[in-house]
Amino acid sequence: MALPEIAIKRPVTILMAVTIAFLMGLISIFYLPVELMPNISFGEISIIVRIRGGIPPVEVEERVTKPIEEAVGTVSHLKRLLSISKEGESTVVLSFEPGTDMNFAALEVREKFARIKNKLPREIEKPVVANYKYSDYPIMILALTSSIYSPEHIRRVVDEGIKDRVKRVSGVANVEIGGGRERKVLVEVDQRRLAAHSVSLNKVINVLSMNNLNLLAGDIKRGKEKYLVRTIGEFETIEQIKNIGLTISPEGSIIRLKDVALVKDSYLEPAGFARLNVRPVVSIYIQKESTANTIRVIEGIKEQLEIVGSFLDKNIKMTVTFNQAEFINQSIDTVKTSLLRGALLAIAILLLFLTRVPRKFYAYIFVFMIAVLFLPTKFLYIALLAVTILLLTSQNLKFILIISLAIPISVMITFAFMYLINVSNIMLITLNIMTLAGLALGIGMLVDNGIVVLENIFRHKMLTDDPVKAAVAGSEEMTIVITAGTLTTLIVFLPMLFVNVQTRLLYGGVGITVTFSLVASLFVALTVVPLLSSKSKLVSETPSWIETISKRYRRLLAIALRNRRRLLWAVFSLFLICGFWFSRLDREFIGTTQQSDFTIFIRMPTGTKLDMSDLACKKVEEVLKDVPEIKNISSRVEPWISKVYVKLMPLTMRKKTTKEVIESIRSQVNNIRLYHPQGESIQQPFIYFEEPQEVGTKEIILDIFGHDYKVLRELAVAMSRRIGSIKGLTDVKIRMREGRPEMAVNVDKKRAALYGLNVNDIALDVHAQMRGLRATYYHTKGREIETIARVDEKYRRTFKDLKNLVLHTPEGEKVLLKQVADFKFDLGPSEVWRKEKSRMIQLSANVGTLSLGKAVELINKTLSDIEFPEEYFYRFGGGYPELVESQKQFLPTILLMLALVYMVLAGLFESYKQPLIIMFSVPLAVIGVAVALTVTKKAVSMGVIVGMVLLGGIVVNNAIILIDRTNQLRKKGLKAIRALIMSAKNRLRPILMTTSTTVLGLLPMAMDKSESANLWSPLAITVISGLISSTLLTLFVVPAIYMIFEEFRWKRHVDQKSV
Repeated sequence: MALPEIAIKRPVTILMAVTIAFLMGLISIFYLPVELMPNISFGEISIIVRIRGGIPPVEVEERVTKPIEEAVGTVSHLKRLLSISKEGESTVVLSFEPGTDMNFAALEVREKFARIKNKLPREIEKPVVANYKYSDYPIMILALTSSIYSPEHIRRVVDEGIKDRVKRVSGVANVEIGGGRERKVLVEVDQRRLAAHSVSLNKVINVLSMNNLNLLAGDIKRGKEKYLVRTIGEFETIEQIKNIGLTISPEGSIIRLKDVALVKDSYLEPAGFARLNVRPVVSIYIQKESTANTIRVIEGIKEQLEIVGSFLDKNIKMTVTFNQAEFINQSIDTVKTSLLRGALLAIAILLLFLTRVPRKFYAYIFVFMIAVLFLPTKFLYIALLAVTILLLTSQNLKFILIISLAIPISVMITFAFMYLINVSNIMLITLNIMTLAGLALGIGMLVDNGIVVLENIFRHKMLTDDPVKAAVAGSEEMTIVITAGTLTTLIVFLPMLFVNVQTRLLYGGVGITVTFSLVASLFVALTVVPLLSSKSKLVSETPSWIETISKRYRRLLAIALRNRRRLLWAVFSLFLICGFWFSRLDREFIGTTQQSDFTIFIRMPTGTKLDMSDLACKKVEEVLKDVPEIKNISSRVEPWISKVYVKLMPLTMRKKTTKEVIESIRSQVNNIRLYHPQGESIQQPFIYFEEPQEVGTKEIILDIFGHDYKVLRELAVAMSRRIGSIKGLTDVKIRMREGRPEMAVNVDKKRAALYGLNVNDIALDVHAQMRGLRATYYHTKGREIETIARVDEKYRRTFKDLKNLVLHTPEGEKVLLKQVADFKFDLGPSEVWRKEKSRMIQLSANVGTLSLGKAVELINKTLSDIEFPEEYFYRFGGGYPELVESQKQFLPTILLMLALVYMVLAGLFESYKQPLIIMFSVPLAVIGVAVALTVTKKAVSMGVIVGMVLLGGIVVNNAIILIDRTNQLRKKGLKAIRALIMSAKNRLRPILMTTSTTVLGLLPMAMDKSESANLWSPLAITVISGLISSTLLTLFVVPAIYMIFEEFRWKRHVDQKSV
């Protein structure tokens, strides 16, 4: 017993099954995790090692960075290895393949790092292994202001009550504070007094450290009780620190800390400033782990902020200046709206094709369709309600309601499947813009199976008075056809298993939701549609305009069949032209998102003082404050590089795009000039713009490799000048910071040895006196405050002060630094970059309006005549390797798709030849795609490639319907040409309907101009254009090819007969 017959005989069973699936889907929506995109980012782990003594970058590279690279360079699934060695700091960033289990990866990294940890210099502080990259864009920025409290007080509140709470949120990787000054206990040592009492700074540090302890000493018994013994020695007040004894004078009196130093609970010099809309604030910058779900992390942060708000002083105002969840929610809402628009347009198409009404009614339908494309979201729900009421109350439109039911039932069943897969731990499927885009893609296709089945049921109803027999016969007759159509659409997703990981993860959600929804629609078409159709004798009347088109089509088809060879040569020529043009189109990997925010980086010359950086930032703020499209400006000022986070008004409230806003202020910002108070010009800041990207990138990166940094720097400067001259490229920059002016202190080892000193001891002593060292912690009110010991500022201002720093020998004798060292002014590298264990400098530029492939072509051409020394070369980084990989996979993916479609058709038709006839409809799609991409100025991206793969399974459906009906008529004895014309007449309406519902279902996605549209609009444009061209040409080309195959068969038959 076939499925339609079972459905008709057991209506209650089918109704309950569908209701259960619908309810499960409805409930599942609330339990599916939400995110903007599938997690396709390279999971990143950073190893950050800080070294006491401020050793130079080159030494950090040799002693710290290289050993770490060797140790962790063999971890599983490692994709890239990047390291940056700075003064006193080594950062090694490991990038892993998308989809890697980052918890396991972190364990493996820690294990390999632990093996070499003891081989690193003794001066290293506790290493940090973090699941993020320092340069990651914050997911949330908070600003705290007060009309009565100072920034220092606000920072203290943040340090004591907010920072740790936010850090505890699962998925938060790093929390940084900008603005205000950090609270410390400062021990400012008077060098002369120290020398007078023969006490070294190191001894001060050791005394403070060793006298600030609470230690467990053991236990004692007293009667039946057992008591722990603890030695209590932690400082409880600042007075206790002041009165700690350092040594004994020759007269026998105790020399206390307050005798040689000023001890105060104070603040460090400002390390930077933070401002919101030009007003001073204290800002909190929150970064997430590289693979954490942004929505979940922000929800967790909000929960903690609600708790903070319950005890936060009312005079302190906390404002969220940036929240990445807003963009994510807006993007998801956009796709939901596109889905709703597509559903309404699909229903409108059914009304247009299945109802015979006065012409003015058609005019109303067209007006309705135009309104659906442009109405605000809230009015769409009203329109949906109105359409539902119309279909429920109108007896003549019940059959449209029958087909339309496929949409909500299939969508809900899809959600139920997604949730079941999640709870089964097979894989994690989230509600994101790609899974929703898959539903929007399938929304027009969901009614296709129902249309084909219902159309055939109507034909049988005209032949019999029994609606049950008509429903069973009409459904069973089309079972093979719609199953074949569904299978060919689904089978094309199998090649996605063999594309690169990023593409598979990004567009896999599209395949999953399309698969689930189409399988659900197939079930609805074979159960619900025949069941409801069997309850009524109502049939659809063919609209007069369809009859007119059908008559003209039959005449044109007859002419085409008579001139079939000419037709095929003309179409083949058109295909070659468009195919050649398609191969010449620009290339890119994945389209980029356009968010309503961007960052301005203000890079000052190395060594610039904080006040000059602040001045440059203020000048940028001055330019921005009067731009009407800007909602708020959040500034973070630091000595050498400052950042201005710019939040724009929502896209609906401004006329300019993010790119247009940037271009409107670029010239003003780049013309900023700084002057000394005396009026002299100084070296100017380098200012550039960056937009945060959830996926894809607008940057093109060049990695220049070589061993000598001076040569690398010269090459980078020469290359950046040439690249900057390329029209369309903007923000060309050398990522490595220029060398920093430095005073090289060269220890004479022979002279030092005479005093019992070594290089390490001298370096640590100089560092302690010039910069200070953390001696211990002071605990107060549950907080831990660093106690910093250093020489008073008046003894460390000038070059003379440096030379006269007092060192102490192991015997306690005093030695001046100039007695054991020589001094030289130099320009040392401030950073040493390495990639894949080789030295490099990185160049980057914004591709602007150019595609990535075009930018690479222009750069290669521009740099072709630069002579590189031996063993020096450059490679493109960023998204270019993925672009190259995706282009290599393009042809194999298409060929595999065609092979799979052929095999499915051959199996269903039990023929080797007829699938070939059907598959001639596939290349016809290329014609429409090439034209559409040229008109819309879209590059060939992975969205286009996935769209073309999907077309391979969709466009054959029309040919399947034609050939299947032709086969039925041939079995009844009709000749080939007569059967073709009859099948064209019978199947024209369902072909046009299924194509129109799919095209109009995707039209909102193709027309979308939102921030995330570049991710799905290329796919939608590809499917729409390919489907239109293939459908129009299939109606003529497939019958013509069928006739040519018949001629060959007839000739072979005649030849065999003559033999």
